[in-house]
Amino acid sequence: MVAMQQVWPDFAAVDHLEVYGPPPRPLPGGRAWVTMCMVTSVDGAVSVQGRSGALGGPADWAVLSALRGRADAIVVGAGTARAEDYGPLTLAAPARERRLARGQAPEPLLAVVSASGALDPTARLFSGPRPRLYLPESAPPQRRAALEAVADVRTAGVATVEAEAVTADLAAEGRTLVLLEGGPRLNACFAAADLIDEFCITRSPLLAGGGPGLIDAGPLATRDLLLDRLLVADGMVFARYLRRSHESA
Repeated sequence: MVAMQQVWPDFAAVDHLEVYGPPPRPLPGGRAWVTMCMVTSVDGAVSVQGRSGALGGPADWAVLSALRGRADAIVVGAGTARAEDYGPLTLAAPARERRLARGQAPEPLLAVVSASGALDPTARLFSGPRPRLYLPESAPPQRRAALEAVADVRTAGVATVEAEAVTADLAAEGRTLVLLEGGPRLNACFAAADLIDEFCITRSPLLAGGGPGLIDAGPLATRDLLLDRLLVADGMVFARYLRRSHESA
């Protein structure tokens, strides 16, 4: 068990499974609630040599696992899935037991977003339960056909995958808590569509010497966020921000 200390809004020792559990959340406009979860270095990089592993640790993994445990679906970009060697999702027993007690499926749906369909059908990603794959209409037909043999392939956009189409498709199935795991380009897609309701950001005590940041995009509309919670563990800082319109969530 990871020992986490809450320092805002008050001091308290906390259980990360409880802190990041699923309290009631509003459904904005009838769509799914989207939480972005990312880890960054002190200087704002989200990867070291292309991967995020060097930035994390047991405490960060515990938080990610807790967030995955509450989610109905996990959405990740194809580039991140390749770089991080995503495979079938498995949850620790405590998180899985809580899901079952809430009436959720044993594991969340894993959904991968790709503009080109450039994924290897023999990759570890496809070695377990069939993941969902969102492609645009413009994806090459040969790649689509190969991936349909190993994944639930759906169209969500014309020239590129549209965040609105992804969240609408998930919400139509009753998947109302979505965990967005990046990378920066996918985060930008959701941010540009103003679809991120909750930001769970881990700050790692490491200087990474630059690199891509949380959101890879041009200018975005300014949005005022509320710092809802601040935790510390193992030298890492864990911040949860909400959109102001959701501050009572």
